[in-house]
Amino acid sequence: MQWMTEETGWIMPEETGLPGQLSEGMPCFEQPDRLLRLGAGLAAAAQRCAVGYEPDTPRAKAAAMLLAGAAAAAGGNAVLVPDCAPVELGDASAAAECGIALHVGENRLRVCASGLLPLTKRQEAAIGSAYAAEPRWMQGSEYGGITDGRGLRLLYAARLTEQLPADLPAKLQFSTASARLLALHERIFRGGHGETLTVQMTGDGRRCSLYSERLGWIFYEKLLLMLCMHRLAAGEDVALPYWVPQIAEEMAAAHGRRILRYASRSDGSDTEARTLARRQGFTLDAGSMLAEILRIHAESEPDLRRWMQAIPACHTVRRILPTEDAEGAAARCGGYLHAERTPEGVRLRDPRGTALLRPSATGRSLAMLVEARSMETASELAADIAGWIARRNEK
Repeated sequence: MQWMTEETGWIMPEETGLPGQLSEGMPCFEQPDRLLRLGAGLAAAAQRCAVGYEPDTPRAKAAAMLLAGAAAAAGGNAVLVPDCAPVELGDASAAAECGIALHVGENRLRVCASGLLPLTKRQEAAIGSAYAAEPRWMQGSEYGGITDGRGLRLLYAARLTEQLPADLPAKLQFSTASARLLALHERIFRGGHGETLTVQMTGDGRRCSLYSERLGWIFYEKLLLMLCMHRLAAGEDVALPYWVPQIAEEMAAAHGRRILRYASRSDGSDTEARTLARRQGFTLDAGSMLAEILRIHAESEPDLRRWMQAIPACHTVRRILPTEDAEGAAARCGGYLHAERTPEGVRLRDPRGTALLRPSATGRSLAMLVEARSMETASELAADIAGWIARRNEK
């Protein structure tokens, strides 16, 4: 079984602190005892959790019901949302005031905080501790409950429909691995006039990129920055995850506004950013991002190319650096020019650009995200920092 957390994509279960016996690719539906422990972990992490599944197959339904039942047996309350995409479950979890949302896919599980925000460190620790222990079922009087949340699926489509302009300024073609998301978005974004935009969307509905013959590709990070620029110019602050390029801070300073950052494993210091991110929506759900882009395109930015080109140049390079002591390696980076600790890791600042170093949960690697004005400079800076870290670790 694989485990997924936001910002990091699919990762091995040991990255979340869960036991390493859950090897990559192991079908979660053949491990009922593990699902029982995970369900108890949901109850330990939040008084109310949302559990959804897609596709609507006997295996996925059985796994979701087992997880919801285990959470209830451990004293929690579960909202069961059948046949829903992760983004639909996100809206359902927020509406039902659930602290945790767990989605059962074809052969993988995905866990987020309410509204599809990343898990906090406290939530990860609670799930991991309960998972590692044998379930201790409550007495009958302390049993939680399971609520039928199928009606909550309607909230997602209703919200996107409200965001859209009356007349779509482009024709959309969708490409995604999820049959449910394909049908859902083709229904919501139907019609339109003007040029045809192809929307390449991830299977969980969280991210997308746009393509047309005239514009070429507008990748996800660029779309985020386009929306940032529009909101900043309108006098609003913006909430972003730490991995979004630091160029956003320069854009905010030019408009006298702030960029609030939220972490993938929050220590509780980013509550304001998380609250704002949930209200804005576009960093958590590609449908919200697309609806807002189309609304702005129709109302005030008729030329997508000009809007895209107004974003300052920024290029990123990502690398995984193996190490036996990720926390120590990150701490030793304090000697590299300008370094600052953040809830997401260590931020290094160089005249050529910046780098974010994030230790893995296992402590055996560092995720490095480097950004600079050109791809050549970003690659050069990534190589220099990787070499500097390697030399420091040898001492």
